[in-house]
Amino acid sequence: MGLGDPVLDVVVQVSHEFLASIGAQPGGCTLVEPAEMAALTAAATAAHGEAARLPGGSAANVLKGLANVAGGALRCQLVGMVGADEAGAYYTQQLRSHGVDATALQTSARSAPTARCLCLVTPDGQRTMRTCLGAAADLTSVSQIGAGWSPPALLHCEGYILHKPQFARDAMAAAKAAGSLVSLDLASFEVVRACRGALLGLLREGLVDVVFANEEEAAALAERPDAPVVGGDDDESARAARVEAAQALVLRHARCCVVSLGSRGAVARGADGERGRAAASQVSVVDTIGAGDLFSAGFLWAYLAGAALSTACAAGCAAGAEAVQTRGAALSDAAWARLRATVAGLLAAPPSGGAACAGRGAAARYGGYRRAPSSGAMASMASSGPGSSLGSVASAAWLPDLAEAARD
Repeated sequence: MGLGDPVLDVVVQVSHEFLASIGAQPGGCTLVEPAEMAALTAAATAAHGEAARLPGGSAANVLKGLANVAGGALRCQLVGMVGADEAGAYYTQQLRSHGVDATALQTSARSAPTARCLCLVTPDGQRTMRTCLGAAADLTSVSQIGAGWSPPALLHCEGYILHKPQFARDAMAAAKAAGSLVSLDLASFEVVRACRGALLGLLREGLVDVVFANEEEAAALAERPDAPVVGGDDDESARAARVEAAQALVLRHARCCVVSLGSRGAVARGADGERGRAAASQVSVVDTIGAGDLFSAGFLWAYLAGAALSTACAAGCAAGAEAVQTRGAALSDAAWARLRATVAGLLAAPPSGGAACAGRGAAARYGGYRRAPSSGAMASMASSGPGSSLGSVASAAWLPDLAEAARD
């Protein structure tokens, strides 16, 4: 299950000079009001031509990735809120067409439009985003989720939920109490800077198991003043020190911290001392929209199957490489098939140490989290029970089946 904002991406190819003219730092993401969104969109399209409209949203992109990499072996569901408008209907239809269950999507009771994100893509493929939440901002309480919720095996949360700290805490706490694994993608260095206190609070409460970040987000989390500028030159040892500092901070409370390094691959570290690294594929970059989200999807699919962290990193890098070769986060059928074959090959091969797929199996990833839900754990939510929604996916019996399916 994914928790996040259903966002319609408006993609415009722009120059570096245009970014500078609006005072935007490359690679960032900032919330804007409707008037500013309209002005920025008008300025971008006037200067650089027509925009493309694509269904997006970080959590939704991760779910689309998981649903397609799993080849139907997973039931993936998005929790969020859309507007009662054409954009909301289009978004819901597109989500379903990518294999994601939309039954937990709510419709705003007011006239707010479906969320939009202006994605400004520079010639180097880097995306800089400005988001107007609209209807997505109306989902503020777990009580609004309704009967579409039942405890999932995995609750994946996008970092933008940190702008609603109490909602984030309540949803994560309910999922953890019900035995779910919880993952969190930090979304943007700007989000981390703005919401660092809320993020640290969630970590200290033990509500997050797996944290995803890129280098800039890791630097912001560790509060390193020498954080690199996106795309800029930087000393490799300084970069590594920032990543280590962020991972050490996260692993005081979480089980795993994964940091993507762009064209240099990814590194992961577990609280048990395990480390993993993978190189990135060298491909031609169209844009980086959704690349981090699909990286997370590839990593999570392998991680849940019990793979070594190095294998999970490689699966994530393979997914991210496919994402950067297309416009937006929508892969072609051929790209999905290619990715499924690549990941299946990674999971079938022994890791570099020669041991069989880390020797843990999928159930080992959960440890004590696969207990039965405590009495009243989901009292704040309406649950549809084990016979519907994600109830069957949440059962412990699902775990060995997942490990087997990942290798098929």
